[in-house]
Amino acid sequence: MNWVDIGLAVGFLASVVFIAYMWLKNREMAKTIMEEKNEVLERVIPVVEAVIPMLPPDKQPAAQEAVEALKAIVEIDKALLQAPLSRLYRTWRKLKFERL
Repeated sequence: MNWVDIGLAVGFLASVVFIAYMWLKNREMAKTIMEEKNEVLERVIPVVEAVIPMLPPDKQPAAQEAVEALKAIVEIDKALLQAPLSRLYRTWRKLKFERL
């Protein structure tokens, strides 16, 4: 693992935390952010998939893993957007108090 991978992982985690915080504080803004993120990812994923065959053979598996992770993120966001807010909030509160 190199510094770029670590930076990407930290950035990804920070964005997830930011969206979760915004979801609790300002649901409409968080919903808009998630919808726009999904729209962008749905356009980016096919482009990245088209570029993968042009990459050096040693980089192709990592790029394919990244694409699979992006697809999973899109599916998770779609599920969150369809879930009732009250249930998400109750689950978050339960997890928050279990950690204390």
